[in-house]
Amino acid sequence: MKKIISIATPLILTLGMWTYDGARLAFWATSIEIREEVPVVDGMPELGTQTKVTWLDQFVCGIETPLIGAFLSFIIFIFLMYKKRFEKSSLLNGN
Repeated sequence: MKKIISIATPLILTLGMWTYDGARLAFWATSIEIREEVPVVDGMPELGTQTKVTWLDQFVCGIETPLIGAFLSFIIFIFLMYKKRFEKSSLLNGN
């Protein structure tokens, strides 16, 4: 049971981070845009509006995050598998 937990932990943590940030299928982003409709002339929206774009510095997880977690889980799985084989072969050899 400990092995399964140690293998699944990186994948579960990175999937949680990715989902919390919005599960974007894009790459990592270091800023987000906020679009806001403002009137061309203050107090007179009937004359038209324009879009005001404001950029905020904020890290947003991309698809790389769960992929890195899957890669780390795979590496831990391979390490534990070879460790078990090494222990089994050393027991058979009498070392």
